[in-house]
Amino acid sequence: MTTKQAGSSDLQRPVPIPPLSVVRLAYSDKETPSWQNQEGRVFRIGYYSRTDGLDCIWLVNDKGKYEQTIDHESLYRYFDVIHFADHTNWYGRRCPKISPIRLADQRVIGRKK
Repeated sequence: MTTKQAGSSDLQRPVPIPPLSVVRLAYSDKETPSWQNQEGRVFRIGYYSRTDGLDCIWLVNDKGKYEQTIDHESLYRYFDVIHFADHTNWYGRRCPKISPIRLADQRVIGRKK
């Protein structure tokens, strides 16, 4: 894995971003009009495909479906990284499928006073 300098800040941006990392769409612009109503959506980074290469990032939705692809330049331009996963199995060999997000229970558990 290599890192790229993040503009003028001291942050390092791993390339490729590890699978199972969590990102949030921060903004869209005239180049990404289809994302305009999706700002704030959270995705997990999927496993890479040997056919597509390590610069074709799959965004996995809440249902565990590989929904859309982007490259690293677009990822770091339009998305906030919520969590960098500590995962080095780039292609997901012998790993379970990325499962849907488990929703929180709807009931509130009360506390005794």
